[in-house]
Amino acid sequence: MQTQTATQVELGNCAPALTAKLAPWMTKILSCPDLLSELISNHGSPCHVVVDSEFERNVSKFMSAFSERGVKGRLFFARKANKLPCFVAAANRNGIGVDTASLAEVIETLALGVPAENIIVTAIGKERELVSKAISSGCLLVIDNFDELDLIQSIAQELEKKARIGLRFAGFEHAGRKVFSRFGMALEDSRAVIEQVSQDANLQLEIFHAHLDRYDIGERAAAGRKLIELVDLAKSFGADVKGIDLGGGILMRYLNDATQWKHFQQELLASVKGERTSFTFRGDGLGYTKIGNEIVGQPDLYPAHNDLAKQRFISAVLDNTEGGGVPLYKLLNERGLEIYFEPGRSLLDNCGMTLAKVTFRKKDTEGNFMVGLAMNRMNLRPFRAEFCCDPLFVSTEEGKSTTQNRHHAEPGAFLVGNLCSESDLIYRRRIKLAKAPQPGDLCAFPNTAGYLAHHMEIGTHGSPLPKNILLESDSLEVKGVY
Repeated sequence: MQTQTATQVELGNCAPALTAKLAPWMTKILSCPDLLSELISNHGSPCHVVVDSEFERNVSKFMSAFSERGVKGRLFFARKANKLPCFVAAANRNGIGVDTASLAEVIETLALGVPAENIIVTAIGKERELVSKAISSGCLLVIDNFDELDLIQSIAQELEKKARIGLRFAGFEHAGRKVFSRFGMALEDSRAVIEQVSQDANLQLEIFHAHLDRYDIGERAAAGRKLIELVDLAKSFGADVKGIDLGGGILMRYLNDATQWKHFQQELLASVKGERTSFTFRGDGLGYTKIGNEIVGQPDLYPAHNDLAKQRFISAVLDNTEGGGVPLYKLLNERGLEIYFEPGRSLLDNCGMTLAKVTFRKKDTEGNFMVGLAMNRMNLRPFRAEFCCDPLFVSTEEGKSTTQNRHHAEPGAFLVGNLCSESDLIYRRRIKLAKAPQPGDLCAFPNTAGYLAHHMEIGTHGSPLPKNILLESDSLEVKGVY
């Protein structure tokens, strides 16, 4: 990989700006350095600050996509996206369900007062204790494979209680190709398995399910059309199927400026081609690789700016007319079918921010300027190669008192964590700095509530997991600490 000399670094080869979209409460709290310092002082660094009012606003936006089309639509909050009970409570208050992915999530969701009929269990690798809890409580189990089907049939018979189930399928055709997924049973087996479960008195088939990884409207709609065909088939076997479930993966937007996002991607590709000096750590291509004169791969990045965020994504799926010219929502309405979605990240849009304290500044052996934070890369872990949303630095009284020298101007910095590992970079791109932050200053990462803060977070070096502070979005008063 391409490396840089100290001379190159001094030229200011920083990543193009990726200015974060900020909710009003974020703008307000960033203007209150004393409050931010108090939160860090009381709860440690890093800490995750959240509000639940934005979650409720997102629910309302999502539901508008259904109501505008007269569709019987339901939402199930993907609990795995954030572990805090306040969002489960918010989902329940707003009349939506919860999608659970483990026994612990099922138990806690029930304990928080969510009715079992509003809980879907989509966990992968369901084991006996989870299945028993779901069936005995009355939750809906989405079956991913034949081993799960055998287990659920067996336990339902033992408990002498009918199991509410959905069947997940894979192998949908779109644009002349088969959509890849490792989740679900093959469509080729659909007729046999539907006939089997329809004849089992211990099973109550309610939905058909699809798990699609890409943010592709056409793929999602194609899956929906095929699942509707399966509903028709199931009804011919006497099954009273309520609807279809097209899973999660609903887009959200981290950036407001489409031009910035396009420019960033262009400059990343140019740096891998060698047309400009790299702005990533040791020439990391963030998904791209140069082999000889050829560039292979794709940028491993979430679409931080897009035109189909939240309810627009669902609306586009419902309005899709591929494969027949009739919008998907009309096919649903003609049959009186429900459609389910399981958003996680997008329901948590604008709900959270992560704060960390600056601890040091230094240069590495290649001359890269680094700003150390009291956190590690597992506290802010994207599924992709990079979280493409610039941090914001806040000057504090502690930082001002550390030294009067705000360090000489630096062209940019890599943000590094406190693990004893060379790989502990919070970002792999060099962030442009107006001025070098001082030890004691704070770094804020906007919009981290969905997956980034919790999904892969672990305790390290004997430290406990970071605290989570629930605020009232208008007054910024602390409502709870988790």
